[in-house]
Amino acid sequence: MNDLGLKNKVILFSALDWGFGHTTRCVSLIQHLLAHSNQIIFAGNTTQIAFIKKEFPLVKTEFIKGYNIRLSSKKSTYVQILNQLFKIYNAIKKEQKWVENFITKHSVNVIISDNRYGFRNPAIKSIFMGHQLNIYVPNFRKFVNKKLSKYVNRFDKCWIVDDKQHHLAGDLSNPMYLTIPFEYIGLLNRFKPKQQNLTYDYLVIVSGAEPENTIFLKEVELLFKITNQNIAIVSTTTSDNNIKNATYFYYPTTKELDQLISQSKIVISKAGYTTLMEMVALNKLCYLIPTKGQYEQQYLSTINNKIDNICFIKDLSQIKKGIE
Repeated sequence: MNDLGLKNKVILFSALDWGFGHTTRCVSLIQHLLAHSNQIIFAGNTTQIAFIKKEFPLVKTEFIKGYNIRLSSKKSTYVQILNQLFKIYNAIKKEQKWVENFITKHSVNVIISDNRYGFRNPAIKSIFMGHQLNIYVPNFRKFVNKKLSKYVNRFDKCWIVDDKQHHLAGDLSNPMYLTIPFEYIGLLNRFKPKQQNLTYDYLVIVSGAEPENTIFLKEVELLFKITNQNIAIVSTTTSDNNIKNATYFYYPTTKELDQLISQSKIVISKAGYTTLMEMVALNKLCYLIPTKGQYEQQYLSTINNKIDNICFIKDLSQIKKGIE
């Protein structure tokens, strides 16, 4: 990670609650900021706060409602987003008001927002952080990105989670519509490669927006119910159908998940950007599944299909023969 130039600051920090990747990828960034004598105040929903408290017991936390986007691969993504546009717009307005109220009562020097478009204030240096500045959608792409860029351009600066060569995010991280200063901060990874004896044949990481998260968990359980191999399942959703040959881990800490990855022969997960960054850094053999209708994941699978340790697959049926 590059030197971010922030030292001895009080930083108000928040991350989008679409899945859990935006929250987990902030771990390495928060570690970096704390190491440079900054004080962090993390604002998030109940689940995000519980995770941050386990990672950083001394970091102050504040509750703020999330966007609470719901997506299913069984329905049209466009229709689902259109039906939730008012909710998203309302969430942006509410988080703007929340920040305004918070800074009147607390001393804050810098605001950092991971993909929350309204988590900012004109009176305080506000930094937007993200890798999707040129969102990949099949229709109305120019219109959508110009509209979203208007929100990003209200910040003072943008941190782009990729390198200058766009190696991992490709055209997604192209700041073509930005009018504010921007900086590539590199790839974020909270894990450290280590060698341990293998305990699990497969580690399945289940994460994403509901109800897709639960749908994927059920598909995983149905698949691995037919094998006697040792399976570890990491999930943010409690299962009602625990299978006998699987050990379940709910909201593991970075240290716990790091150990699970090193103890597993193969990792299976959805093809989110955070997972992609982490698996590339660890050089871990994994199967990544782009979620149907989530165009970002589908695009990432096409531009990163030559990475040696990563195999993009359409669905779980493609590994069925390997586990039988």
